Amino acid sequence: MKNIIKHIVSITVIILPYVNFAQTNFYKASWEDVVLKAKTENKLIFVDLYFTGCFPCAQMDKTIFPNEKVSQLLNQDFVAFKSDIFKEDIGKRLARKYGVTGFPSFVILDSKGNTIDVNSGFKSVEELLSLLNAAKERFKTKDFKSYSKALNIDYPEFYSDAYLKNKRKVSFEVVDSYLKSQKDLNAEIPFVIITGLRIGGEYVDYVISHADKLAKAYGRIPVRNYLSGMVNVKAKHFGTENNQKEFENLLKQVKPIFTTNEWDKFGSDFKKTFEKNKQL
Repeated sequence: MKNIIKHIVSITVIILPYVNFAQTNFYKASWEDVVLKAKTENKLIFVDLYFTGCFPCAQMDKTIFPNEKVSQLLNQDFVAFKSDIFKEDIGKRLARKYGVTGFPSFVILDSKGNTIDVNSGFKSVEELLSLLNAAKERFKTKDFKSYSKALNIDYPEFYSDAYLKNKRKVSFEVVDSYLKSQKDLNAEIPFVIITGLRIGGEYVDYVISHADKLAKAYGRIPVRNYLSGMVNVKAKHFGTENNQKEFENLLKQVKPIFTTNEWDKFGSDFKKTFEKNKQL
């Protein structure tokens, strides 16, 4: 019996080294070391921003990042890095940089700090592979977003506090006063303030009318995420006023920022909100 057990153990020991445990290697180091590694190895940087308790974040870790095709591509061409946006300082600063609202959030940039893409939400294997390969192609043509290279720039205190100290309750008057003092609402800081803090009022109309330009400058997903929430608010308002014409005009304006599949979901939700709030 002992000989049989020894034989089984020896076979297990021989076989195990040849089992392929696919897994994305997330680099655990300081942000400075991440950038240095990317520069030294001539790779792009893939950032996964998450928080403890985020279900889609956990699902990505469990089912997507271990995938052989995903891990092979990330390990070969990227320095993968992940950070908790509530517990880690670098996670907070990266979330502030990009006005992060959706989770998980993914940022792809080069070692010089040029931002290639900003995305969010659970991704299937095919979706993530497409995202990564598209980023590689954009890097080849130097197709970068308009974010500045620096991680820490001159943000107003209320905005920094929202991300670094989790003080998210900022009065509209404070934000409005700051934004009205800015020469260009298309600039990076006004954009992340409006979208990151979900500022409403006239700023919703501004983003809607400049959606295409803002999407090209800062990424389609940040604009889409902002509009998906704000259009619902406007849909409710138009519903209470029974203003079918303005509601349909709103849908026509925002539809181009969504993909066909996204619109099937979001467009339907907007219509449900409108109908639910119509006055009989």
